[in-house]
Amino acid sequence: MRINQGLSIFPEWSDQAYSPYNFAVITGVRGGVAFSEMWILVNARYDYTTKKFKRINVDNFSFGWQYQAGGTYPGEESIGDTVNQGMNLWKANGKKAYGPNDPAREKTGEDIGALQPDGSWREFGIMLGWNNHFMCDAYGGMTIGGSGFEIDGSGTSPFKRVSFGKFSGGSKDATKKYTDYGYAYNGTMWNAQHGMWNMDERGYNSFYWGMISPLDWYDGGYFNPNSGRAKLEGPGTAWVWRKLNKNTDPKVENWADIAAISDDGHMTLMGKTVPAMLEVKADVVNVTDFNMAYPDSTWNKTNTVIIAVKGVLKNGSLKQIGGFTATFTDYGAYGYLGNDGFVSAKIMISKV
Repeated sequence: MRINQGLSIFPEWSDQAYSPYNFAVITGVRGGVAFSEMWILVNARYDYTTKKFKRINVDNFSFGWQYQAGGTYPGEESIGDTVNQGMNLWKANGKKAYGPNDPAREKTGEDIGALQPDGSWREFGIMLGWNNHFMCDAYGGMTIGGSGFEIDGSGTSPFKRVSFGKFSGGSKDATKKYTDYGYAYNGTMWNAQHGMWNMDERGYNSFYWGMISPLDWYDGGYFNPNSGRAKLEGPGTAWVWRKLNKNTDPKVENWADIAAISDDGHMTLMGKTVPAMLEVKADVVNVTDFNMAYPDSTWNKTNTVIIAVKGVLKNGSLKQIGGFTATFTDYGAYGYLGNDGFVSAKIMISKV
């Protein structure tokens, strides 16, 4: 048996065209970098004539353990590190990975990879090719290609997961489009599964804590309803502690925030605003009125509220003003201090 010819080590499949289990030793040049590697393949083989990986059963997933002795991690040849060999587990989708109406189902064929617009053949990091499941590089760095990993807790249940992905629990409104409620998340779960679509045990509450972000539906400059790109700015970007009550379907409307902090500093607790006050110095006009400008562009007439006003008298003492009125504009706020003769004022503001 010569493993560099991709022959099976299991004689019981000798009556089939190809065994589902194969070895391959491959040398060549990838991205301008010479490589040498051994593969252990499941539901896949390497064709030395066409120099392509091929599925054996096109319906099922294929897996490949890549042991690199020369070269670098596929796809990273251009970043400058040409000697970052690793031991990597790759996965290639079969037809059954896609729904019956998904165009990718029919595009999935025997070859693992796809022809690119420039005429080149690409095998790694694309839908029809090998995608990273687990990577351990030469420096001890590890990359998980899926949503995250599960921690079983030595018998403690429900389970914990460190997860990174998109919400996939659906909406109670079956007519609602995913673009109206979908979001990306990056955090930790307890009794919730990757995608926040299910729980380990329905009789217990589920929790998520970490970052959430709206999706960029115009990634790449065009509308993409299947976008997986987190926007990481604007409304909806926040750190949250989120809860799903026991015996409740994990629809997006049923996940409620216990606490949340948005990227502009807005805080809520059980849906109620937690004021984080900022002191702003205001000008005094005619010793009776104050005129305050917003401290920066994140403050406006819609989200700004005045918690308290302190006036500075001629003798330097401070007087808190009660029962004041204020008018908010596009540029700031102004209001009446009283007739005590103020020289300046300090306004305590917060956001709602």
